[in-house]
Amino acid sequence: MNAVPARTAHTRFTSAVAGSRERGREFGETWRERVRSTADAYGELFGRAGVPDTDASGALALARIHTWAPELADEIRGIADGAGLPVNGVAALNARTEILASGGRPGPGECTTLVALGGPGAEPVAAQNWDWYASLADHWLEWEIPHPDGRVTRTLTEFGVVGKIGVNDRGVGCLFNILHHRRDGSGMGVPVHVVARRLLDEAATVTDALRIAGSAGSVGTTGSTTLTVVGALAAGKTAVSAELWPGGIGHVLPDPDGLLLHTNHFLTRPAADGDTEPVTDPDTIVRYEVLRRRLHGRGADLAAAEALAALADHTGGVCVHPATEGPHEFRTLATVFLDTAARALRVLPGPPCTHPQ
Repeated sequence: MNAVPARTAHTRFTSAVAGSRERGREFGETWRERVRSTADAYGELFGRAGVPDTDASGALALARIHTWAPELADEIRGIADGAGLPVNGVAALNARTEILASGGRPGPGECTTLVALGGPGAEPVAAQNWDWYASLADHWLEWEIPHPDGRVTRTLTEFGVVGKIGVNDRGVGCLFNILHHRRDGSGMGVPVHVVARRLLDEAATVTDALRIAGSAGSVGTTGSTTLTVVGALAAGKTAVSAELWPGGIGHVLPDPDGLLLHTNHFLTRPAADGDTEPVTDPDTIVRYEVLRRRLHGRGADLAAAEALAALADHTGGVCVHPATEGPHEFRTLATVFLDTAARALRVLPGPPCTHPQ
């Protein structure tokens, strides 16, 4: 395992305007160089995946987004305006999961998620490792997004991408794991990063969030993903993993003790019958099993420090360090906790093993 120094800080940004197009333009202007460098990094990844020209894919993605989430399509147009980039290029950033799937995604899967609901009166402990390419290690931020009616969305995302992991001011949170199905990559569905953002913008309860995810599944997705929805006490305290795939949606519930785990393989059928991950990247099964044994029976009393220690485990590759250095290697870029009580994110940059537990 390579020693990796912890990033002690990360970029935070709070939008000063609430209208979708204007908010996007402000973001693009403020972070012009970061959005452009993120687009360049993904352009290189798309080329390695066999999709060198993504203009057409970006146009299809923007059309899908405009139909399903028109305000977010306007925000993407604003980001493109502010950053001085073609709008199809920014739309392609938001469809990065779908575009990588269409070319045969290089490298392993990403992310390990855990939720412990806790006992009566307790808020859930919800966290994940975000594992992704080392070349994207400096291309993400924590973004606070006010809405005209007073709602607030907080998300960890990449520059130019409207959302990913996050929590809103009503206590609904979302964790994010990529999946891979043999039907992925055919055509362009609703981009899953847009699904996560709309869920965070609109949901007041876990039920609301699942309904939004389900509507995307009904319209069609082409990049399989798990969105684990977590609710604070005030938002219908529970957690449900919604597995989106080209055939629809499946739901994974916590075990009887209140523990919910997810890595990068399907846990529901019929989606699991077309799962490619256990063959191409079986580490997903190992990570899941390591956490399952370590945290068995702890859904009612797991503390945040213990969750961090579990996510820092190296025996099953939960905390990811590349065997060799290089931009195309995978590593854990950050560990993210959803503080549903405070309606906030706790972000630990770098591998979790580099942070005190």
